[in-house]
Amino acid sequence: MNKGFFDKFPVGYYDFHENEAINFQMNRFYSQGVFSKGELEEIGRKIDGFETWIRIFKELGEENEKDKNLLKAATCYRAAQFYTLSGEKGGDGSDLKLFLYDKCVSLYNEYYSKYPEIEYTSFPFEDYEIPVYYSTVEGSKGDIVIHGGYDSIVQEFLLLIPFFHEMGYNVYFFEGPGQGEVLMHHGVKMTEKWEYCTGAVLDHFKLDDVTLIGISLGGYLAVRAAAYDKRIKHLVMYDLIYDFYGAVLAKMGNKAKSFDYLVRHPKNILWKSMNKKLEQNYFTNWLLKQGYAIYENVSTPCEYFDHIRRFNTRDISGMISQDVLVLAGESDLYTVYFDEQIKALVNAKSVTGRLFTKEECADHHCQIGNMGLLLQTILEWTEEKING
Repeated sequence: MNKGFFDKFPVGYYDFHENEAINFQMNRFYSQGVFSKGELEEIGRKIDGFETWIRIFKELGEENEKDKNLLKAATCYRAAQFYTLSGEKGGDGSDLKLFLYDKCVSLYNEYYSKYPEIEYTSFPFEDYEIPVYYSTVEGSKGDIVIHGGYDSIVQEFLLLIPFFHEMGYNVYFFEGPGQGEVLMHHGVKMTEKWEYCTGAVLDHFKLDDVTLIGISLGGYLAVRAAAYDKRIKHLVMYDLIYDFYGAVLAKMGNKAKSFDYLVRHPKNILWKSMNKKLEQNYFTNWLLKQGYAIYENVSTPCEYFDHIRRFNTRDISGMISQDVLVLAGESDLYTVYFDEQIKALVNAKSVTGRLFTKEECADHHCQIGNMGLLLQTILEWTEEKING
């Protein structure tokens, strides 16, 4: 590959902050090569909570935008936008989350404009537009289609397009309901029926033999698409989401059984105190408001947890007849179902499982800590399946 941002990714997962959620996001910025370890250590010492996080990264975004550090500025605005509560207003009364989204997208696009191979289009589907960043190469080895997950925006992952382009593949990266532009500008919320928007992308570009990569919750969404659309020949779960709700319960330990009982009994009187408790904690309040914004007809904690029960591959794994790559990190909460996911793919043409370890610095969600190893793994598997 050419020298530059895509040539080498830093390896390592560090303790930049004592809060697990904040620390994971900071490690994302390190793994993508946007911030140095020293910079993040200094930032981490200043952050004492989510509100401080928003202020600091917004200020860093403004500073780096002024200095024309486009990728760093875009990342900072995205960081601030990520933990901003849905519905929060800025000083001028505007939607702060939307403002920060537009700022980061504009700067990401300006940064990636130096890669002439990346093109953008959008096309009408149902009552909204599907945005697609794509790249084609003469004499392509094959077609790779990528999408994100729960609250992703495509611009955060645009580095994947030049990577696969240089490896000789046509690449199409789209956003669907509940994601990025489709959510923020069209107001279309997420559906588990991912086969429809994926099929629309395949129709639009006339693709009929593709490798589909689903990132994060996309590890469920892509399975859903592949179960119903056999133009998808190869499927990458990056990472697996066998049971979204079940993984959340597993993290609760001995409280899981009683919590599950409450979710299945929405009129239980305990929800009144539970709701209040959840709203008092910034992270859980953010998590729930994020869910209310992303999912249709979800406006209470009980409805949120009940809704995510839909996102499981238990009932559709048997419908998968393609080659499948199942990725997981040993420290990720979703990995509790790794073996079950592998076993459930009873009709797949082939199944390859890859469990990344702490020693490889790739044991966290989406292999944050070793992006180079992750890309190498996907590329080698894709080469093997497409080119034999």
